[in-house]
Amino acid sequence: MVRIGMRPPAWAGPCLLLLCAAEARSQLVINEFMADPDGSDGGREFVELLNTGVSALDLGGWQLQFANGADGPVWQARWTGVSGSRLEPGARFLIVDRNWTGVVAGDAEVALALQNGPDAIRLVRDGKAMDTVGYGPLTDAAMMETAPAPVVAGRATARRPDGIDSGDNSADFMTALATPGGVNFERFRLTSVACLVEPPSLDQGGVIAVDMLLRNDGLEPLPLMRVCLARAGDSVFATLDGMTTGEERRLVMNLHTVAAGPAPLELAWLPPGATDSLRVRLAGYQVGPAALYLSEVLGAPRDGQGEWIELGCGAAAGVDMGRYRLADAEGSWQRLPAVGVGPGGLAVVAQDSLALGGWLAANETGPATSRGCGVVPVKVAGWPSLNNTAPEGRTYADRVLLADSTGVIIDHVTLPEAAGEQAGRSLERAWFSGGRSGWAWSLAAAGSTPGCANSVSPPSGVPGPGATMVAVPAEADRYRGDVAVHFQFTAPEGGGGWDLIVFDLDGRPVRDLGGEHGGPGSRSVMWDLRDDRGRAVPSGGYVAALRLRDGTGAGWTPLRAFVAVR
Repeated sequence: MVRIGMRPPAWAGPCLLLLCAAEARSQLVINEFMADPDGSDGGREFVELLNTGVSALDLGGWQLQFANGADGPVWQARWTGVSGSRLEPGARFLIVDRNWTGVVAGDAEVALALQNGPDAIRLVRDGKAMDTVGYGPLTDAAMMETAPAPVVAGRATARRPDGIDSGDNSADFMTALATPGGVNFERFRLTSVACLVEPPSLDQGGVIAVDMLLRNDGLEPLPLMRVCLARAGDSVFATLDGMTTGEERRLVMNLHTVAAGPAPLELAWLPPGATDSLRVRLAGYQVGPAALYLSEVLGAPRDGQGEWIELGCGAAAGVDMGRYRLADAEGSWQRLPAVGVGPGGLAVVAQDSLALGGWLAANETGPATSRGCGVVPVKVAGWPSLNNTAPEGRTYADRVLLADSTGVIIDHVTLPEAAGEQAGRSLERAWFSGGRSGWAWSLAAAGSTPGCANSVSPPSGVPGPGATMVAVPAEADRYRGDVAVHFQFTAPEGGGGWDLIVFDLDGRPVRDLGGEHGGPGSRSVMWDLRDDRGRAVPSGGYVAALRLRDGTGAGWTPLRAFVAVR
């Protein structure tokens, strides 16, 4: 607060000059604090002090105190200033909690234990209260100035603008993104309130829809502006309408991503009169396989098996699952157990590890793929229970999300509704060339392959360009346990795509296996021995007809493979 007869310091910007001789405000004020961080409070709470005066201040004799709203104005010391420690005009002093996890270093580390409200903190000098801030639904007038400041989980409570002190906590403070040690509210600031990305991750480059809720948290209105959404060299532009201070605006942009790996999504914009753009960090985004990936999911169990998720390791050095977290579409994030997974290895985490272990034991005399292949199921506390039917307003039953230690979603699978023959059958991942993958219902006789190679995974060995198409196996004996045939071929350079259809020996189409307009490279397309209506085909002979189109899309080269089905 600026005293009578003094000019506001340059950093104060549009601070209000209060001409009230009856009460002089404190030169040192509580400028920002975090009372209710996301997750655990420990190591995340902070209180920022600001010297609003025009001269340096000795912190000796100053003290930060806390009072619990349930007990009334019973003040407890949290920090005491050291004599001889000077705080320059406009400078900030950051008091942080023990085991501080913030990026900005604190000036003093103490046990803050602020609690989440209704509570209060105050600054005292030589036993006299100089600045008091009550927050939350507080009613005790002795613990606040006029009315309490707001508090919201995951957001800081900050003076707007910095240093303002009208004697009313509710007027001086508002919730905002935490800026410990920095300016609370800049002249121009655009912040991301929420950001949803669809799909949440990509196996390979493709188009993502980024749905943003943005807010003007700056001191001045924002004019009509051109913004750029970018990730790892890919970008797209849009125009954002003007926004008054505190106003929110929704913006949806489609971005084509190419570069593999995790990379930040950012929205860049150029404020009026600025020469450099400001960037709003939206989220991190994964393209391509990560070190840990989802391999198989059983979301609709039966026979007392319990829900489970199979994870695979794609890292050459192995991974520690304890660095990753799982969630479903509605649930909270659950940390995975600290279990090592070797290169190429699989791990199975379960809702009920004993139930899954019992199911594996009961199937130990069956096919190898129902015995777990030596895997030991691991229980996950706070399991994200998976839906089997789509709730109102959604087209899918549920979604499994896998995130790394930084919170970036590195993999996901969307679960369709499971009914009838899908009950007790898992969804398995089938990897194809170039990192592209798809998901299909398990073809295993037991309904799933926990800890074993997926039944829908293509076999290795693909013929080279210009060769022929190969059916593996060429004779599919369902009585022997064959559940699928993989047609393997290589699309040549300069090609214009391909399509593949299975016919019976009378020339009638049985199954359209689709096609693509992708580039050159090996392909392996699975046929589950069913027709286009999902029925098992009769025993007999079948011909798979492949058309490889040239670069113009006009000409095509036919390739065929014969399959005998029993």
